[in-house]
Amino acid sequence: MRGRSRLISDVAQMANGAASALGGLREEVDNIVKQRTERSLNARGLVTREEFDALRTRHDAVAARLAALESRLAEQSASPKKAVKKAPKSAGTRAKAAKKT
Repeated sequence: MRGRSRLISDVAQMANGAASALGGLREEVDNIVKQRTERSLNARGLVTREEFDALRTRHDAVAARLAALESRLAEQSASPKKAVKKAPKSAGTRAKAAKKT
């Protein structure tokens, strides 16, 4: 009986050792697959979901800003035009204008 108990214990230890070795092998294979997939996606010019979401957030912010600016421009063009004063020309600018004529 003692020999049989020891045999079962040895087989159990071998099974545990094999299971842990297979677990490590599985992690290695997962890492390799992830690396190759990432390289393939980068070679095709594709982006990750996180990068896409970040870009979409920036796009939405710019679109909102553009809409606000367009509405502001529409309001300004709808209201009566105010007289816009031109800034006085500097002496250097007047000299350049005189040389061109």
